[in-house]
Amino acid sequence: MHNLKERSFNEWLVIESQRGEKDAFNTLIKNWEQRYFLYALNRLKNREAAKDVTQECLISISKSLHKLSDPASYPKWSFRIVERRCVDWLRKTIREREFIQVQQELPEIPIHDGIEEKISVEQVLSKMDARLSTILRLYYLEALTIQEIAEVSDVPRGTVKSRLFYARKMMIKLLEIDHEQY
Repeated sequence: MHNLKERSFNEWLVIESQRGEKDAFNTLIKNWEQRYFLYALNRLKNREAAKDVTQECLISISKSLHKLSDPASYPKWSFRIVERRCVDWLRKTIREREFIQVQQELPEIPIHDGIEEKISVEQVLSKMDARLSTILRLYYLEALTIQEIAEVSDVPRGTVKSRLFYARKMMIKLLEIDHEQY
């Protein structure tokens, strides 16, 4: 923030917002919304994604502002929320791209009656070790993060990463075997 007067006004808005003053909260959001959007736009390089992330951040801020113990830390606190939402969006986008890429890499295989169709992900997963197929399912189909999968599976993050790597390799081998059979 540019000066002491602006910082003091911002702190006052936070305090009043925490007390339930709607006008103060609306002013606070009005003063910061454009900053959040520009930050998200710079991070994501996508206008629509930046709008979505900004809206998600404003919702998070409104729900958890009462937990902020130091009104002076509002800028840092709120931009951490924006950053986390940007990272979440980027991770989700990367997972979606990886999933689409895996889907596109599935070979077309002729069925015995001459009709061609792609092997379904479910068919490939059903041929894999349950632990590996579960990790692939959670990561690609359910869009869980590695940390979330580690918590669900009750294993360290590193184990999840190595299983995910091995599961991808196994899936490629299974696809090659299936392709050779036809």
